[in-house]
Amino acid sequence: MALSVVIATFNRASLLREALDCLARQAFHPGDEVVVADNGSTDDTPAVLREAASRFPVPLQTVHEATPGKSHAIARAVAAARGDVLAFIDDDVFVAGDWVERIHAIFAEGDVDLAGGRVLPRFAGRVPDWLRLSDGRGFNRLASPIMLLDYGPERQPLGRRSAPGCNLAIRRAVFETVGGFPRHLGKLRGTLLSGEDHLLSERVVASGYRAIFDPSMTVQHLVPASRLRLGYYLRWFFWSGVTHAVLDGVRPASQARPLTGYHAKQALKTGGHAALAALAAGWTTAAREATQGAFSIGYVWAQLSPRARRWINEGRREMEAA
Repeated sequence: MALSVVIATFNRASLLREALDCLARQAFHPGDEVVVADNGSTDDTPAVLREAASRFPVPLQTVHEATPGKSHAIARAVAAARGDVLAFIDDDVFVAGDWVERIHAIFAEGDVDLAGGRVLPRFAGRVPDWLRLSDGRGFNRLASPIMLLDYGPERQPLGRRSAPGCNLAIRRAVFETVGGFPRHLGKLRGTLLSGEDHLLSERVVASGYRAIFDPSMTVQHLVPASRLRLGYYLRWFFWSGVTHAVLDGVRPASQARPLTGYHAKQALKTGGHAALAALAAGWTTAAREATQGAFSIGYVWAQLSPRARRWINEGRREMEAA
């Protein structure tokens, strides 16, 4: 069983260098490889990739994708990959020392089709007092904008939850059968659109394949200081609302959830709650209410935006073509 590690990157040469340095220390098996999709970088990314390829313990292949968007870059990399199992990380991720070894062991069992693992933080700035990431039972919703995830200490079925796209492995045949990452979702320049990993996980489970969360498959995700500010949080939750509206718009009519009216009311209600909490110096509560309001505003905006309607139509065409 050969493993292809797939990474999409754009203008983050220094971070990519660190991620590849960490990855180079893995216990790769014969036939394994790394495929990096350069999504139009204009910095030192090509030089970083050339230097890394010259000393990497397994083949390191670079492919180029001119169309902006993470999902487009991933699709190009997967087309060039040769592995039986595809393992996805981001260019700002440090994998644990046994990450490749654990993926090989999980998929050697034969009955696992998709596996997601823990994503722990690597903070590059002080965590502000208002940002409470845990309620004592693992990460809460405020951990989502900085891509942290931990479903607990035991392996368990994924169910209706999603595996994170920065720490996800899947059999190539299953990935292709369910249509891969949807190209109408995923990071686009100037947006924080997401949801491609959520929809992939949803399709895998709905198709009857076995998807699990395995905490032994662990990575650390860089959290820069810029992502520890309330402004970033509000922007992220706005785009999360947009993402959910697009997901609802793409789902079959029998599964659709027309929630526009609900979110319009929520936007007004949570705005008032956030203001009251701030006056009472309850900054954590204020932030929670404000982010919920930003989510609802994003959801409503997506119903009115021609741009979001285009994403929905693209998603429907993808589903029809699958």
